[in-house]
Amino acid sequence: MKRVLLTSAAIALAMAIALPPARAQAPELFSVEVGTRYWYSSGKFQKTLYDNSGSLQISKLTYSGQTGHAGEGYYHIVDPTKVFLKGYFGVGGLTGGNLRDEDFPPVIAPYSSTDSDFDKSILGYVSVDLGYYLIATPTVKLGGFVGYHYDREKMNAYGCTQTATHPGICVPAISNSVKVITQDNQWHSLRIGAAGEVMLTPNLRLSGDAAYLPYVKLWGADTHWLRLGVDFNGPTPETGHGTGMQFEGVLSYIHSSNLTLGVGARYWRMQIPRGWAHFDTSVIGGALPQVEKFYTDRYGVFVQLGYKY
Repeated sequence: MKRVLLTSAAIALAMAIALPPARAQAPELFSVEVGTRYWYSSGKFQKTLYDNSGSLQISKLTYSGQTGHAGEGYYHIVDPTKVFLKGYFGVGGLTGGNLRDEDFPPVIAPYSSTDSDFDKSILGYVSVDLGYYLIATPTVKLGGFVGYHYDREKMNAYGCTQTATHPGICVPAISNSVKVITQDNQWHSLRIGAAGEVMLTPNLRLSGDAAYLPYVKLWGADTHWLRLGVDFNGPTPETGHGTGMQFEGVLSYIHSSNLTLGVGARYWRMQIPRGWAHFDTSVIGGALPQVEKFYTDRYGVFVQLGYKY
């Protein structure tokens, strides 16, 4: 019996000498991905003007078919406690499209509808989210976030052609070389949503987020260039608050060198059910502020190139 115990002890001692000591598990490090994108999008902005009580519809301006081209930078950082910070920022141009400006009886009679070309316009935006992953495994992540989104769209319309029957508005037609209207919108939004990702294969990742915008603030300015100095002393400020939603999804391939290549899609919508056009500050001689409704949509696809480390 003693011989067996001595033999077992000798074997254990030999193994302890031969095997290296167990290493402590390395702590989880930050995960960081940064990169660039090209976003191709289409959009629409519409506003409807009412009288100061909000009961009588006066006019409607619809900017449709806006084609956007934007360059972006993006980032996604996850720390060892599963807190994450993500976002993007971009700038670009809006081309193509059309402005339809409608005026309704009895304020304008007969009904008027004019078309103008849409060109030489700008797009700029920033989005940042801070969140926490409730689930964080090597293959699946799912969590919630709060964030902020800023979107600026400055739209310029050129020329004016009457397409209805009013004989006194844009008759004869105004040349497309003449700037007639500028609409400058700045949207500020609070984002609340969920974000996640799943590794479909060791190199293929599907990720995305969905956000509700419980508070959207619009600061706008409408400039009718041909009326400046005649009816208006400057742009008409426009304000209001409302809600919205935003969605985004990306399918990415992660190369062994940590380079990532992805393709994604995105959709934004913001709406103001009751805002104001401040003619009290822009009309020569003074006027009452009037009720306005606003909404904007933008959607499109993007490609991205990033580095993950």
